[in-house]
Amino acid sequence: MNKVKGFTLIELLIVLVLIGLIIGMAMLSMGTADPRDQQKIEADRLVKLLELATQEAMTRGDVLGLELFNHSYRFTVIKKQKWQPETTDMVFRARELMPQMSLAFSMHQEAVVLKNQSIEGVDPTPQIILTPDGDMELFQISITMQNSDSTFLLNNTPHDGLLISSQDKS
Repeated sequence: MNKVKGFTLIELLIVLVLIGLIIGMAMLSMGTADPRDQQKIEADRLVKLLELATQEAMTRGDVLGLELFNHSYRFTVIKKQKWQPETTDMVFRARELMPQMSLAFSMHQEAVVLKNQSIEGVDPTPQIILTPDGDMELFQISITMQNSDSTFLLNNTPHDGLLISSQDKS
């Protein structure tokens, strides 16, 4: 009997899949080196979360809020007639920004001072309220980063809704 030495097609496919997974994980762990890209990703995430929270408020018939801090944000809901952090839906969990990234907030073109972080035992005070009718106040959230010349702006406009734009310092 002649025994053929070599690998089967299945063995080769398994090795290729494993190599692909390892390369994919390595690429994800490296992250993006460009601060501008990181700001853009965070701005996109916040817009999508706000859009989803607006739809969720309309679906639930509840009022949701967004509380912003200098380096983080969290969604809130009204329970027992006071604001509470949203803990039932992990999509709306509290989110920390990268340490060198920060937020600024203005409503009706007036700057609002943000707290550094949430304080245990103190009720949330959301700056942005999402109502079941889909309305939101006009606001602007600025996302800045220490090593970046860009500022990403998330605006809620009267005609176009949520928009992302960027400004360069130069």
